[in-house]
Amino acid sequence: MKKLTTILLLLLSLISYSQDYYRDTLIERAIFNEVNRHRDSLGIDRVKFNPDNKKAISWGELLVNHDLESGGVIYHCGCTPGVEIIAIQVIGDENVITKGVDEIASLVVLAWNNSPSHKKGMENINMKRGFNAVYVFKSERFNGRYVALSVYQFLRDKDYYTQLDWDENERVRNKFLVTQ
Repeated sequence: MKKLTTILLLLLSLISYSQDYYRDTLIERAIFNEVNRHRDSLGIDRVKFNPDNKKAISWGELLVNHDLESGGVIYHCGCTPGVEIIAIQVIGDENVITKGVDEIASLVVLAWNNSPSHKKGMENINMKRGFNAVYVFKSERFNGRYVALSVYQFLRDKDYYTQLDWDENERVRNKFLVTQ
Protein backbone atom coordinates (compact mmCIF):
# COMPACT_ATOMS: atom_id res chain seq x y z
CA MET A 1 0.00 0.00 0.00
CA LYS A 2 2.89 2.35 0.81
CA LYS A 3 4.43 1.74 -2.60
CA LEU A 4 1.14 2.44 -4.36
CA THR A 5 0.69 5.69 -2.43
CA THR A 6 4.26 6.74 -3.23
CA ILE A 7 3.78 5.99 -6.92
CA LEU A 8 0.49 7.92 -7.03
CA LEU A 9 2.06 10.93 -5.30
CA LEU A 10 5.01 10.82 -7.69
CA LEU A 11 2.70 10.67 -10.71
CA LEU A 12 0.57 13.50 -9.34
CA SER A 13 3.61 15.71 -8.84
CA LEU A 14 4.89 14.95 -12.35
CA ILE A 15 1.50 15.70 -13.88
CA SER A 16 1.10 18.95 -11.98
CA TYR A 17 4.67 20.00 -12.86
CA SER A 18 4.03 19.38 -16.56
CA GLN A 19 0.97 21.67 -16.44
CA ASP A 20 3.08 24.87 -16.16
CA TYR A 21 1.91 25.84 -19.64
CA TYR A 22 -0.35 24.62 -22.40
CA ARG A 23 -0.95 25.26 -26.07
CA ASP A 24 -4.33 26.85 -26.74
CA THR A 25 -5.64 26.08 -30.21
CA LEU A 26 -8.84 28.11 -29.68
CA ILE A 27 -6.81 31.27 -29.14
CA GLU A 28 -4.57 30.30 -32.07
CA ARG A 29 -7.55 30.16 -34.41
CA ALA A 30 -9.02 33.40 -33.04
CA ILE A 31 -5.71 35.25 -33.60
CA PHE A 32 -5.40 33.73 -37.08
CA ASN A 33 -8.90 34.99 -37.92
CA GLU A 34 -8.21 38.40 -36.37
CA VAL A 35 -5.06 38.79 -38.49
CA ASN A 36 -7.13 37.99 -41.59
CA ARG A 37 -9.82 40.52 -40.54
CA HIS A 38 -7.06 43.11 -40.16
CA ARG A 39 -5.63 42.28 -43.59
CA ASP A 40 -9.16 42.40 -45.09
CA SER A 41 -9.73 45.86 -43.62
CA LEU A 42 -6.67 47.08 -45.55
CA GLY A 43 -7.57 45.32 -48.80
CA ILE A 44 -4.72 42.81 -48.40
CA ASP A 45 -5.28 39.16 -49.34
CA ARG A 46 -6.06 36.86 -46.43
CA VAL A 47 -3.41 34.32 -45.51
CA LYS A 48 -4.23 30.63 -45.81
CA PHE A 49 -3.59 28.26 -42.92
CA ASN A 50 -0.20 26.58 -43.33
CA PRO A 51 -0.43 23.02 -41.95
CA ASP A 52 3.21 22.34 -42.94
CA ASN A 53 4.72 24.68 -40.33
CA LYS A 54 7.40 22.92 -38.30
CA LYS A 55 8.85 25.80 -36.29
CA ALA A 56 6.22 27.95 -34.54
CA ILE A 57 5.18 25.30 -32.03
CA SER A 58 8.68 24.32 -30.98
CA TRP A 59 9.87 27.93 -30.92
CA GLY A 60 6.91 29.00 -28.77
CA GLU A 61 7.61 26.16 -26.35
CA LEU A 62 11.26 27.18 -26.13
CA LEU A 63 10.28 30.78 -25.35
CA VAL A 64 7.84 29.65 -22.65
CA ASN A 65 10.49 27.50 -20.99
CA HIS A 66 12.98 30.36 -21.21
CA ASP A 67 10.47 32.62 -19.41
CA LEU A 68 9.65 30.00 -16.77
CA GLU A 69 13.31 29.30 -16.06
CA SER A 70 14.72 32.80 -15.98
CA GLY A 71 12.10 35.40 -16.78
CA GLY A 72 14.12 36.05 -19.92
CA VAL A 73 13.33 38.18 -22.92
CA ILE A 74 11.37 37.12 -25.96
CA TYR A 75 13.28 37.01 -29.20
CA HIS A 76 12.69 35.88 -32.77
CA CYS A 77 14.19 32.64 -34.00
CA GLY A 78 14.80 33.81 -37.56
CA CYS A 79 14.39 30.15 -38.46
CA THR A 80 12.00 30.40 -41.39
CA PRO A 81 12.41 32.19 -44.73
CA GLY A 82 9.30 34.30 -44.19
CA VAL A 83 8.05 36.71 -41.54
CA GLU A 84 7.74 35.94 -37.85
CA ILE A 85 5.86 38.13 -35.37
CA ILE A 86 5.68 37.42 -31.65
CA ALA A 87 3.56 38.94 -28.90
CA ILE A 88 3.03 38.28 -25.22
CA GLN A 89 -0.06 39.70 -23.51
CA VAL A 90 -1.25 39.53 -19.91
CA ILE A 91 -4.63 37.75 -19.90
CA GLY A 92 -5.28 37.24 -16.20
CA ASP A 93 -4.02 37.57 -12.68
CA GLU A 94 -2.02 35.09 -10.59
CA ASN A 95 -5.05 32.85 -10.05
CA VAL A 96 -7.27 32.89 -13.10
CA ILE A 97 -7.51 33.88 -16.77
CA THR A 98 -9.81 36.90 -16.89
CA LYS A 99 -10.02 37.63 -20.63
CA GLY A 100 -12.04 35.79 -23.26
CA VAL A 101 -10.66 34.23 -26.43
CA ASP A 102 -11.79 37.03 -28.77
CA GLU A 103 -10.48 39.71 -26.39
CA ILE A 104 -7.10 37.97 -26.26
CA ALA A 105 -6.98 37.79 -30.07
CA SER A 106 -7.79 41.51 -30.33
CA LEU A 107 -5.10 42.40 -27.78
CA VAL A 108 -2.42 40.41 -29.62
CA VAL A 109 -3.25 41.84 -33.05
CA LEU A 110 -3.46 45.37 -31.57
CA ALA A 111 0.02 44.89 -30.07
CA TRP A 112 1.36 43.92 -33.50
CA ASN A 113 -0.48 46.81 -35.13
CA ASN A 114 1.12 49.26 -32.66
CA SER A 115 4.65 47.99 -33.37
CA PRO A 116 5.99 49.30 -36.71
CA SER A 117 8.10 46.21 -37.47
CA HIS A 118 5.37 43.72 -36.46
CA LYS A 119 2.75 45.71 -38.37
CA LYS A 120 4.94 45.61 -41.47
CA GLY A 121 5.25 41.82 -41.14
CA MET A 122 1.54 41.28 -40.49
CA GLU A 123 0.64 43.42 -43.51
CA ASN A 124 3.29 42.07 -45.90
CA ILE A 125 1.48 41.54 -49.22
CA ASN A 126 3.92 38.80 -50.29
CA MET A 127 2.96 36.53 -47.40
CA LYS A 128 0.25 34.09 -48.47
CA ARG A 129 0.24 31.42 -45.74
CA GLY A 130 0.41 31.56 -41.97
CA PHE A 131 0.61 29.48 -38.82
CA ASN A 132 0.15 30.61 -35.26
CA ALA A 133 1.17 28.84 -32.05
CA VAL A 134 -0.17 30.17 -28.73
CA TYR A 135 0.91 29.12 -25.25
CA VAL A 136 -0.77 30.13 -22.01
CA PHE A 137 1.24 30.16 -18.80
CA LYS A 138 2.07 32.10 -15.65
CA SER A 139 4.94 34.37 -16.60
CA GLU A 140 7.86 35.20 -14.32
CA ARG A 141 8.33 38.43 -16.31
CA PHE A 142 4.79 39.49 -15.39
CA ASN A 143 4.87 38.62 -11.68
CA GLY A 144 3.25 35.21 -12.05
CA ARG A 145 0.21 36.47 -13.97
CA TYR A 146 -1.32 34.45 -16.80
CA VAL A 147 -0.10 35.45 -20.25
CA ALA A 148 -0.68 34.33 -23.82
CA LEU A 149 2.43 34.02 -25.99
CA SER A 150 1.79 34.00 -29.73
CA VAL A 151 4.35 33.00 -32.36
CA TYR A 152 2.91 33.73 -35.80
CA GLN A 153 4.92 32.71 -38.85
CA PHE A 154 4.04 33.80 -42.39
CA LEU A 155 5.31 32.29 -45.63
CA ARG A 156 4.99 33.01 -49.32
CA ASP A 157 3.33 30.53 -51.71
CA LYS A 158 5.00 27.12 -52.01
CA ASP A 159 5.96 27.85 -55.64
CA TYR A 160 8.18 30.73 -54.50
CA TYR A 161 10.33 28.39 -52.39
CA THR A 162 10.28 25.58 -54.97
CA GLN A 163 11.60 27.92 -57.68
CA LEU A 164 14.43 28.96 -55.37
CA ASP A 165 15.16 25.31 -54.51
CA TRP A 166 14.57 26.36 -50.90
CA ASP A 167 13.08 24.38 -48.03
CA GLU A 168 10.32 26.60 -46.67
CA ASN A 169 10.83 25.22 -43.15
CA GLU A 170 14.55 25.94 -43.05
CA ARG A 171 16.82 28.82 -43.84
CA VAL A 172 19.05 26.67 -46.04
CA ARG A 173 18.78 25.39 -49.58
CA ASN A 174 17.54 21.87 -50.28
CA LYS A 175 20.98 20.27 -50.40
CA PHE A 176 19.68 16.97 -51.77
CA LEU A 177 18.27 18.79 -54.81
CA VAL A 178 21.43 20.70 -55.64
CA THR A 179 23.31 19.29 -58.63
CA GLN A 180 26.97 19.88 -59.28
